[in-house]
Amino acid sequence: MKNSSFFIILFSIHQVFAQVPQFDKLEQYYDQTHYKLVYRKSKALLDNPEFDYSSVPLYYKTISSLQLIQNDRWRVKHEKSFDEAIEVITQLNKTAKGRTLLTSHQQELSALKSDLKAWVADLNRRKEKELSYFFDNQITALFQGIQSEPTDNTYTWLGLDSELLKERVSIITYANQFVGVPYVWAGESPDGFDCSGFTSFVFINKEIVLPRRAKDQYEAANKVSAEKAQIGDLVFFSNGGEISHVGILVSEAGKEKVMIHASSSKGITFDKIDGSSYWEKRLYGFGSIIK
Repeated sequence: MKNSSFFIILFSIHQVFAQVPQFDKLEQYYDQTHYKLVYRKSKALLDNPEFDYSSVPLYYKTISSLQLIQNDRWRVKHEKSFDEAIEVITQLNKTAKGRTLLTSHQQELSALKSDLKAWVADLNRRKEKELSYFFDNQITALFQGIQSEPTDNTYTWLGLDSELLKERVSIITYANQFVGVPYVWAGESPDGFDCSGFTSFVFINKEIVLPRRAKDQYEAANKVSAEKAQIGDLVFFSNGGEISHVGILVSEAGKEKVMIHASSSKGITFDKIDGSSYWEKRLYGFGSIIK
C-alpha cells in the first residue's frame, strides 16, 4: 500500500513538472514578448479539459495580461483583467502547488514586476499621477506575498593595480554601503533611491554632477563600446522606447558584466547583466563620465 501511495505522489509530481510542449511554447512566446499570443493560447488551453490538472495555462494567461494592461487601449477593453490577475496570484500563493509554480517562475515574476514598475514610472512622467499612484500600490501589494529570489550582494575585483582602476573601485566601494536601501520613486537619498537618483548620489561623492534623469545621463556620458565598458561606467537599459534605467558597472572590461543599481523589486543590489533573461535583452548602451 505504501508503494502504491508513493507512485501516486510521484505521478502527481511528474504531471506538475513534466515537459509539456504546449507549456514550453507559452514560456517561449512569453520570453519573446509575444504577450497577445500567449494570452490567446493560454485561454485556449484553459478551455481544454486535457490540461485541467495544471495551473500553468492560468499562470501564463495572468502574467501576459499584466504585460498587456500597460497598453492603454488593451486595458480599457479588458477593464477587469488587473483585478482578475490579483485574484489568481493570491489564490496560487495560498496552496502548496501554487507556491511551487510561482517559485519555479521566480525570475519571470521578478522581471514582470520590474516591467510594471517601469510602466508606473512612465505614467508618472506623463503626469498621470492618480493612475500611477493607484497601480503602484496595487503592484506592490500583488508581489508582496511572493517569495523573492535570493541574491548574492557581494562582488570582488581582482587584478586591479592601476591608479585609475583603484579610483573606479572606490566608486563601487562607496555605492556598496547602500546595498539593501529600498527603491523609492524619485528617491535620491539613503532613505530610498530610484535608478538615476542612485547614480547621481554616488557620483556627487566624487564631485561629478550628473543630470537627474537616466536618458539625460546617457546623453551626458561619453559612449563606450561593450568590449571596453568597465567598472565605474554607467550602463543603460530600454524597454523598446526611451532609456528607462541606469546602473553602474562593477566588472572589469571584457569580463562578465555585473552592475550595482536601484532595482524596483530589490532596492540597491548587484545584478548580472550577461545571461540575464531580463537585463541582457533590454541593454541599450554604456557611457563613461570618469575623466
